[in-house]
Amino acid sequence: MHDSIKILAIETTGPLASTALSGFGETKMVINETHYSHLEEIAPMAKSLLEASGCDPNQLDAVAVSRGPGSFTGIRIGVATAKGLALVWNKPVIEVPTLAAFAFGKAAEEITGGDKDAIICPLFDARRSQVYAGAYKPFCSEAVVEDAAWDLDDFLAKLAEKAGKSKVYFFGDGCDAYKERLENRGLDCSFAPQECRYQLADGVLNLALDRFGKEEYMKDAYTCQPEYLRQAEAERKLREKQAK
Repeated sequence: MHDSIKILAIETTGPLASTALSGFGETKMVINETHYSHLEEIAPMAKSLLEASGCDPNQLDAVAVSRGPGSFTGIRIGVATAKGLALVWNKPVIEVPTLAAFAFGKAAEEITGGDKDAIICPLFDARRSQVYAGAYKPFCSEAVVEDAAWDLDDFLAKLAEKAGKSKVYFFGDGCDAYKERLENRGLDCSFAPQECRYQLADGVLNLALDRFGKEEYMKDAYTCQPEYLRQAEAERKLREKQAK
């Protein structure tokens, strides 16, 4: 069934923007190698991918977007781009939780070797002693540990409780920031290679395909919304100032 569904997926929540397309043979993905140039690059990347695949926008069934958490600016760019394209093309939008998308990516499938009991754990450095994190089984959107802005030690304690003897695979920039602390928690863990450690559109696409046609996930350009998990720093400071 998925082979016939045509979805354009957009990922801009991490350092590299990417876009992926289904429905034209194997999944096709384009990755921009320039860090944080999403505003200039994501729309032309999407256009080039469609043209290279011989896909007219009218053929698309939906536009999917990684809604966050991640870079606040990146989230806004991705969601705004998806909303704009969906509005122009009159297509629905499928919002995809960024952390859950890791469990649906080709990288997760390859490094786990098909181990269904493995745990995919995306971990983003949120600063102020926090991480954006969640934990999932491969190709399963039901969280083992729920997505949240966690205190790192609290998250690792919950992860150890839920993981048991399962192998844990860490993804995201939290691997870079907290590698030593992650290794010292007694978990049977491994770290995704640098080339596939960060957010990619193929996972967004695969999760969107899983959600396609389910009413609760099909949005329009007006109701699609980002997910930050906490306020941006500037918004937080403004609210604190107003509260005084």
